[in-house]
Amino acid sequence: MSMSGLNLNACELLQYHCGLNSGPCSSHGSITQLLMAASLKIYFERGWVVTASSNWFRLSRCLLNGSIKCRCYRISQEAFFPMPASFKSNSMRTALYLALLLACVGLLPAQDSFYTTGEARQSLDGQWDFTTDASVASQSDGWAKMSVPGNWDTHPEYSTYSGKGWYRRTFTVPDSWKGKPIRLRFEAVFQQASISLNGQDLGSHFGGYTPFEFDVTQKLIYGGTNTLVVCADNTYHRGAWWPWGGISRSVELIANNDTRVVWQHIDSDPDLSMGTAQVTIHYLLHNSAVTPKDVQLGAQITYPGAPDFVASQNAHVVLAGNADSPAEIDLSLPSGVHLWDFDHPHLYTLTSTLQENGQTLHTAKDRFGIRKIQVTAEGLFLNGEKIRVAGFNRVGDSNQYGNTEPDSLVRTDIDLMKSAGAVMSRLMHVPQAPKLLDYLDEKGMLIYCEVPVWGGGDPEMKPNNPVTKQWLREMIDRDYNHPCIIGWSMGNELSGQYAYVASMAEYVRTKLDSSRLVGYVSNTAGEVGYNPKNDPVTVSDIAMINKYGGPVAFAGPPATVRNRWPDKPIFFSEYGVRQIGPSPNARIPQIDEVWATIEKQPYVIGGALWSFNDYRSGFKNTPASGNREWGVVDIDRHPKGAYWQIRKLYSPVHSITLANGTVTVQPRTSEEIPSYALRGYQITWKLSDATDSVTAQGTIALPNLPPDAPAWSAPIPGAASAASMSVSLISPTGYDVDGASSSHSK
Repeated sequence: MSMSGLNLNACELLQYHCGLNSGPCSSHGSITQLLMAASLKIYFERGWVVTASSNWFRLSRCLLNGSIKCRCYRISQEAFFPMPASFKSNSMRTALYLALLLACVGLLPAQDSFYTTGEARQSLDGQWDFTTDASVASQSDGWAKMSVPGNWDTHPEYSTYSGKGWYRRTFTVPDSWKGKPIRLRFEAVFQQASISLNGQDLGSHFGGYTPFEFDVTQKLIYGGTNTLVVCADNTYHRGAWWPWGGISRSVELIANNDTRVVWQHIDSDPDLSMGTAQVTIHYLLHNSAVTPKDVQLGAQITYPGAPDFVASQNAHVVLAGNADSPAEIDLSLPSGVHLWDFDHPHLYTLTSTLQENGQTLHTAKDRFGIRKIQVTAEGLFLNGEKIRVAGFNRVGDSNQYGNTEPDSLVRTDIDLMKSAGAVMSRLMHVPQAPKLLDYLDEKGMLIYCEVPVWGGGDPEMKPNNPVTKQWLREMIDRDYNHPCIIGWSMGNELSGQYAYVASMAEYVRTKLDSSRLVGYVSNTAGEVGYNPKNDPVTVSDIAMINKYGGPVAFAGPPATVRNRWPDKPIFFSEYGVRQIGPSPNARIPQIDEVWATIEKQPYVIGGALWSFNDYRSGFKNTPASGNREWGVVDIDRHPKGAYWQIRKLYSPVHSITLANGTVTVQPRTSEEIPSYALRGYQITWKLSDATDSVTAQGTIALPNLPPDAPAWSAPIPGAASAASMSVSLISPTGYDVDGASSSHSK
């Protein structure tokens, strides 16, 4: 059950006094109130904490005066509470149950959302008018249709078009929004966007992967038709991936009260020995009213399944008129903190509420994870344990979806990578899609996020460049709370650009995020002529290196980089041999030898293969297919033979074997990559007869197995009478990451 909470008279009919069986409500209410509930006259109020089971839910909230308000509701069909006999009919009971259910899942009128949360949103996604003809763009007729989000390059008639594309749509806004500040928000338009509303120029934005917005309060027509026109231009292009043109992510209108939370950035610092954590929340609050506002700011942290708040705190804030104001709240989490890691991605939720004289002005909600990242000369440490890890680079494109990254593609890609043992990556040269980051938070992966500054000739490689500062600010402001992100990268393969990287790294550390790793990706740190004075590895927390070729190519550079920067561990942000083609049987030559060369250097954290998937490109040396064919899966995400090669290399265990009805797991040594402690893993087993029919199956829990642990074995029940058996190693997040099979075991 998912809901924000309830605060209304009609639902008081179902109230118990903070206990499942502590007695009925003091007032049963009236028939009118019941009918109001059945008619969905139900209002949400964010800030309530919900604990639910199959037949009850409990709502609790910490008020700004420090007291706890608590309500418990039954939702079983036996009895809500003593009620008049006239309301025990199935029809009335069903109506009430339906009303509660719909309320709990949030199916309420849009205006109620604003009343209770201080915010209402209206999506502008869908079919828009579209043209690439400038003469048509100024006319009412002659337009084609295009989906938003979408890319024009996915359509045959525009598949190779580079230039300007115009989008147009009309919309209305609710009369109830009049008098409220309203913003028009674009999640991403590639690459340059110019926006007009009702014939008035709103402005432009340069950068194809980060969000931007405009205040349209004074430019909207209330009670009439509004016309929005967007000109997208994909002429600018960096890198080897395709410059997918168009409005690639969602567009929406957002209405708020005068006072709102712009963002809340959450920093956590766990005490690993005590099991506690300190959480600091940095706020940016906006007051669009001319006069100052005296407000109360409340913060509440919850954890799934916990019956109450984990922590809560309140602050009094005075907001200047027509300005942004910072604020800060500190909270202490008691012992029993659930740490986030790639195998156990525990997520907390922060709910912050702005109130004035008891009225809710705005509510903001974000998930976050509590984890500790440390880097020393010896390596990378997650929650106090040294880890050596592997992963993939992923180009977030497909020829079917362009770079819109729908949920289905995101989940397919991440699930395939996790099943192949992926733990850490730089992932891609651009800011990542928000839903991708959400899924990485949920499933567990460590990544660097990067702005699209690429190669020695990039025109944006200028010290203190306001354009790249804007990209970094837009990316970090939006993505700050994702625990999957452990670092920010200033760009890729920026040879000879010490001043640019140094200025951007300082900007990030001092203005945007002092809690994460910072750096850039180098392809020169191990080359002749480069040293700590001219290569920005010096201002990076980790030496992230790109390298390609056979085993010999990986033999010398790690030692060279280590000699030049003895305080930096090394991560191969890209490694590879060559393009392998699209065949289902395609394999990577010499990859075992390359990996053995990489892992034997103790100061190497690990590496990320280029690449996970084939991807469309117009770059030099792209095959006739139009796709660069480096991937372990093809353009449509079908695994190649290389996928199974890498899955074996990236397995979290050295080996799994079956012999004489016994399964044996040999853990990794600390000299191997990957190498990290296994907790919560399981072995699933199946027995089959001579016709391959499954005759028995089961699960065996593995004990905790740190690196260098001795082999672990367990008998498979009934194996002696089976014709064949198979086992799979299942991670705590449910991925099948390795396995073994044996025939004729009788």
